[in-house]
Amino acid sequence: MLDFIITRDNDADIFDLKKLLKQKFKMKDLGELCYFLGIEVIQSPKGIWLIQKQYALNKLSEYGMTSYKPISIPLEQNVKFSADERDLVEDTTMYRCTVGSLIYMTITRPYLSYAAGVVSQFMQTPRKPHLDVVRCILRYIKHTLQCGIFYETKSQLQVHEYTNADWAGNVSNRKSTSGFMFSFGSGAVNWSNKK
Repeated sequence: MLDFIITRDNDADIFDLKKLLKQKFKMKDLGELCYFLGIEVIQSPKGIWLIQKQYALNKLSEYGMTSYKPISIPLEQNVKFSADERDLVEDTTMYRCTVGSLIYMTITRPYLSYAAGVVSQFMQTPRKPHLDVVRCILRYIKHTLQCGIFYETKSQLQVHEYTNADWAGNVSNRKSTSGFMFSFGSGAVNWSNKK
């Protein structure tokens, strides 16, 4: 069974496409999009919000972080992490799953890309300080559950690009980290962070 989303600014075109698809395939119309792959879609006359509040709450519960105090920044500025600092994490699978969840949350929170990229560098042999940073990021997510991407209906359709780089900033191998984000109208449409 396939799930797909039909979107268009013309209701008549959507109706015609659904009618055509129903003639060719067995299909069930689930109505207006509200939730898809862990992403909540909130539609209003002012625009569309994409958030992952329920996904984040589920992950906080799964990783035992619901009782932790929220914090207002995901990662301390200019902190450098070493690949061989202190003891190894006992449960590397848990670390990898948690970092994978953080990476998935960047779908609606592009500003988490850098922090998720930093902790993903230590997936092979994570250590205690790396796990502490992951916990800080989760505490930040707890503080910002309502955050997401807003695509405003009547925004000016202009493309903006933002870039940043940390040249030779990695302590272990002197590699650089760079990132960019493109926004179209009021919301982000493409972003990346890489070493």
